[in-house]
Amino acid sequence: MLVRYFELREFLSADDKDIADVLPTPAVHCKLRVLKEQLSDVESVSKKLQSDDLNLLDARANLLDGLLEIQPSFASYLEPNAGIVHSPDFESGVVKRLSRGERAVLQPLKKPSKPSAPAPEPTKMGFADRILKRRRTQSTSCEYGLLDVIPPTSNIVERLFSSASMMLRYERSRLSPFTLEMILFLRVNDAFWDVASYNQAR
Repeated sequence: MLVRYFELREFLSADDKDIADVLPTPAVHCKLRVLKEQLSDVESVSKKLQSDDLNLLDARANLLDGLLEIQPSFASYLEPNAGIVHSPDFESGVVKRLSRGERAVLQPLKKPSKPSAPAPEPTKMGFADRILKRRRTQSTSCEYGLLDVIPPTSNIVERLFSSASMMLRYERSRLSPFTLEMILFLRVNDAFWDVASYNQAR
């Protein structure tokens, strides 16, 4: 909505009497611009959390903690011990910084370090990409086997909620819950079926 407002704002005249009463004042306009920038950062993190190549360390220690640095008011929702976190002890155990003794115990799981080729610089980076890049250049963390395959628990759920809100529009508001659930199930699990399996089911 804010993006749409700023796209249209340059074409709207404050002298037009029909819309002058509903146009934001210059002070409110400045506040809306700041709010748009903040929301674009939140949107960037939300979209990054839905990606398949994200692991728990990047989600918690990088993205969510980076968002909390600029938006402390989200602490009750995004902190490691927030009510939405399914298993706070497990999550903090996976992403914590290891002591010397813990590093020694986990030595058998340590992956051999490989020299990595520099990644090409993207032309435009979102807030989430900037956080991940900054954190990766600041610390050269040791990698341990199996930790990279632990996905953040919310990425599949985030994708499901996003597709549900896209699916259930006004024109489909009369769908039965069973039909909506079936459509969402097929959409989320589209890797497991194709036209051939559909024809077999018929």
